Amino acid sequence: MFLLSLDGPDFSGKTTLATAIVMRLREMGKSVERTEVPSGMITGIFTDLLRNSRDKVDARVFALTYAADHLHHYFNFIENQKTDFVLIERSLLSTFFYQGTVGNLDMNWVKEINKFTKTRPDLTVIVKTPLEELLKRKGIRIGMKDQLEKTEVLKKSVDFFYNVPKELADEFNVKYVDYAPINDIVDSILALAKERTNF
Repeated sequence: MFLLSLDGPDFSGKTTLATAIVMRLREMGKSVERTEVPSGMITGIFTDLLRNSRDKVDARVFALTYAADHLHHYFNFIENQKTDFVLIERSLLSTFFYQGTVGNLDMNWVKEINKFTKTRPDLTVIVKTPLEELLKRKGIRIGMKDQLEKTEVLKKSVDFFYNVPKELADEFNVKYVDYAPINDIVDSILALAKERTNF
C-alpha cells in the first residue's frame, strides 16, 4: 500500500485534486481508497464540534481530541489497508502545524500524545497555491467558516507549509508542486509517486 498525502493551507484545492488523482489512478487500473483527517468517524465529529464551538476551547483540548482522531483513524482505516494506493487529505503534519504553531503548544508534547499513530505518508505533496488565490477562494467560500480559517491563520499556514522544517519534511516525505492547471498538477504528483513505487 502506497500512502499519498495531500497537505497544505486551507482553500488550496486538496479535495478537488484528490478527486482528480483518484480518477486517474483508477483509470490506470489501480485500487484506491480515499480518506481524510479529521476523519468522518466519531472521533472526527468531536473535532468538528470543537472547531465550531462558541466555548473557549483550550489548545490542549484541541490537541488531545485531534490525537484521538488520528489514532482511531489509524487503527480502523490505515493499519490494515491492502489497496494499491490510499490517498489522504491531511496528516499529522497538519496537526503539528495547527497545535504547535497556531496553538503555541510545546511540539515535544504534541509529538508525545501522537506517538502511537504510525501514519507516515510515503509521499506528502503540497501545492504552492499563491496566497492571493487562497484569500480569493476564502472570500467566496459558502457556508460556515470555523476558527481555523481566519485570515491570520491562513497566512501562518502558508509560511509553514511552503517552508516545512527539514526534520518534518524528511519524516513526512514532503515534496512541493507549483500551482498550475489541475491536470498538470496531477501529472506532477503521479511522476513523484512513480519515483517511489512501481506502478
